[in-house]
Amino acid sequence: MGSALVLLLAGILPLPEFPLDQPLAEKTTKRSPHAAMLALSYGEGPRSYWIFEPTDPTPSKPAPVVVLLHGWMSTNPGLYGAWIAHLTSRGNIVIYPRYQQDWTTRPAEFLPNALDAIRKALVVLDTAPNRARPDRNRFALIGHSAGGNLAAQLAAMADEVGLPEPKALVTVLPGEVLPSSEPALDRIPESTALVVIAAQEDMVVGDERARSIFETATSIPNDHKQYIFLRSDRSVAPALVADHAAATASLSWLDTGEGPFHSMQMNLATVDRLDTAIIWPAADLAMEAGFSGRRLDELTRSGTRFQQVGHREDGLPIRPPLVSNTLTSIPRVTLANGVRLVRWPSSVFDPVSRPVVRLNSRRAEPTRVPLTEDLAPVDAVIQAASESRGEVVR
Repeated sequence: MGSALVLLLAGILPLPEFPLDQPLAEKTTKRSPHAAMLALSYGEGPRSYWIFEPTDPTPSKPAPVVVLLHGWMSTNPGLYGAWIAHLTSRGNIVIYPRYQQDWTTRPAEFLPNALDAIRKALVVLDTAPNRARPDRNRFALIGHSAGGNLAAQLAAMADEVGLPEPKALVTVLPGEVLPSSEPALDRIPESTALVVIAAQEDMVVGDERARSIFETATSIPNDHKQYIFLRSDRSVAPALVADHAAATASLSWLDTGEGPFHSMQMNLATVDRLDTAIIWPAADLAMEAGFSGRRLDELTRSGTRFQQVGHREDGLPIRPPLVSNTLTSIPRVTLANGVRLVRWPSSVFDPVSRPVVRLNSRRAEPTRVPLTEDLAPVDAVIQAASESRGEVVR
């Protein structure tokens, strides 16, 4: 296919409404007039990507851009589909880089793959006809697991590699597949609102990388960063389990069938109060703080807005997370490094060579990728694809 953009799937999907009976969600979630999202997939292989745009109506002004980076072996957007729907319903454009083909993609390639996909997606948003335009002054990075680590790295190197300055960084249960000391996270801009989330029962990655990201992002002042420690509560029905799957939230409409344990992954990706009352609102508030220039502590009332998760059937409160801008009061996960009890040496993954994203003193410019006739006219392609699937919603 060369450098051409390839349209693999197109559809206009109605956005579901998730119950927002939790006090926190009611206070932090603003209703949006966007009733549907446009789902488009471009390219093939580990540098392909999805773009999800709010529609019904299409934003009349440039819209905020959120890059959502999936976890290791979680390329299926259906695993995060409910969160994607939440973000687009609020008027955000979501870029979903597919930085990994399958288990054969070397961890050293994750970062350059993700960077290439983001650059190309921004070009598409800038140039494709009849599409929502990106507001580069409202740019956020969100990641889960390996994607959480990538989000932090991209935030640190954004200026050097030609990405917009991230105004918000939300890294959820982050883990390193390939440990690296570069880029140094003290390069993350001080204006970036930072939220780091760890989970009490996360036996996959533990909390070592989460705490490291929080501590080494030293340029960000304490009143603009928060560490959230999710806690389980099995006394509520259904039980809330703060494990590594807590950040996934499935939506069958976006299920591509990918994944080595597809059925298990989709079944674990439930939408519960950990999502609607804590994780999603935390990301929303981080973006609101970063985009508006207000302090994160101010918007969250120093984290106290996360203390009302809801109530059990007997009227007692559900166990809230611990929130702080210091780590001294936050307990550790039992397996701090998760199932990876010792750090894996780089040679295990890459005995031959390691592709790197070079950081230069001069700001890099993204490669301009021409739109091909496969995408023009875009409206006709979208209409034909969505009608054939019965997915057009008016």
